Amino acid sequence: MFQSKPMLSRISKGALFFSVCLFGAINQPKADSASVVPPVYSPVVNGEALRGLSTIGSAESMGEGRITFGFFAPWYHQQNTYLQTPNAGANIFVGTGAFSYGVNPFVDLFASVSGYGISNYDKDMQSSGVGSIRAGVQGSVPFPRYAPIRMGGQLAIIGGTSQNQINIYRADGYNYFETRNSFDFVGKLMQTLQAGNEDWGFKAHLNEAGVLSISKDNPSVLLLGTGLQANLGAIVLGTELNSRTQFKDMAFGTDPLWVTPTLRVRTPYEMNVTVGADVSLSADRSGISPRALEPYRVFVALAFSFDMLAGKRAEALAQKQKAAQEKANLEAKAAKSANEVRSLTKNSIEDSIELANQKQASREQMDSMQTQANNDALANQASANLMATKATADSLALIQSAKDLALEKEKRSEAEKKLLSTGELLLDAVYFESGKTIISINSKPYLNIIAAMLIKYPKLQIEIGGHTDNIGAAEYNLNLSQGRAESVRMYLIGVSPALNATLSSRGYGMSMPKAENTTADGRLSNRRVELRVTNKDALMMYTQK
Repeated sequence: MFQSKPMLSRISKGALFFSVCLFGAINQPKADSASVVPPVYSPVVNGEALRGLSTIGSAESMGEGRITFGFFAPWYHQQNTYLQTPNAGANIFVGTGAFSYGVNPFVDLFASVSGYGISNYDKDMQSSGVGSIRAGVQGSVPFPRYAPIRMGGQLAIIGGTSQNQINIYRADGYNYFETRNSFDFVGKLMQTLQAGNEDWGFKAHLNEAGVLSISKDNPSVLLLGTGLQANLGAIVLGTELNSRTQFKDMAFGTDPLWVTPTLRVRTPYEMNVTVGADVSLSADRSGISPRALEPYRVFVALAFSFDMLAGKRAEALAQKQKAAQEKANLEAKAAKSANEVRSLTKNSIEDSIELANQKQASREQMDSMQTQANNDALANQASANLMATKATADSLALIQSAKDLALEKEKRSEAEKKLLSTGELLLDAVYFESGKTIISINSKPYLNIIAAMLIKYPKLQIEIGGHTDNIGAAEYNLNLSQGRAESVRMYLIGVSPALNATLSSRGYGMSMPKAENTTADGRLSNRRVELRVTNKDALMMYTQK
């Protein structure tokens, strides 16, 4: 099985080492020679029309007055059907149009809109429509122009206007952010190491981002990425590694993890054309969604970039260089005069410094002795106070603990008492649409109460069992009951994430009826979801209180 964490670490460290070594091997252009010759090719941009590779962002800014338009069009084929993905044989197309504008040398504004279409689709969701709308601002730290490192940050909002998230388990799918149906806030940090220049050189990009959803049902997501970029004149080669997982339930090996090789052709006419592929590295899961990504996705991208202030910037640079040369001549004359003065006063200054150092050393020694004595006295007093405080706190804690135990037992609900006394509880207020696993919205307040109850008993291992009547085939009922039990489990974990370690789910289909299936009332009783404690010995820990 693929080991994602070591590989992610090795590739990230390799990217840093590779870029630093290249920086030492390639001569950096001098300021007064490279500054007067603008790059032949426009900057390489990503899917947000900002600098970077296909999805990896660069900490470099686009530059004041530069406008960029981009179009990103990926496709992939769904090979197998899972409960929360498109059907096998479906073809998923996504198109994203993006725009960016350099407000000043360190701040860029950007926006994008996506659309999607699915062919050979048999789900009861929309097969085409508008996807996500994104807008944000990116800022770069004002390092010197020729420094080998760049750092920046990005804030963005994703408008979830899509009517079909396509992949709805965890943060799965290549198109997760392109077809959102919930509003998200994105915060991203970026670092870029560079060697050479924009025409011929190498860059390494590192991205760390967090995504917070407005919807409480959607977990916060951690995004990590790294990319290597080789600018070889008109050709740009790129390799990216991306990871997407949940903050509260990290699973780097089985959550989306993919590598992206790209080939980009640049022209002197401010236009770039890119082709590439996303290749899955995610290990298989066990359960209802065996894998996070399809094996691959291919894409093509097109970008146009225009520098609106190129002429004005070149004229200002020439004037600045002229002024800098005149200033340098004046500073050279002043430095010569200053050296002559320093030579005359050097000996007297050195003698004064030595005498001052001796006096300062004597004062510091006396101060150190006094400080040590004061510290010893304070430490002794603090130790005595701490012991007295601890003794008082321990007594109060014992009294309060006894009160809390008695109060907790009095406040137990009837559901708690039944679960703790019998080890079983029927979830009689959980409803589903006929033949589906989606929990009714009317059931969610009840499940919120159940989650709050279960979190108080962390020692109990609880199985969520799904049951059906005998209407329909046995295999169909078994799959339906498993899906419903898993939906209840995932909802309870969403309310109280700590329950992930104590809850399991199992579908029994029609194998364990509670009543005769010959009557409507009997079949209604048999269509149920139940809680069952699997380690009943642990009940003693709570029933003896």
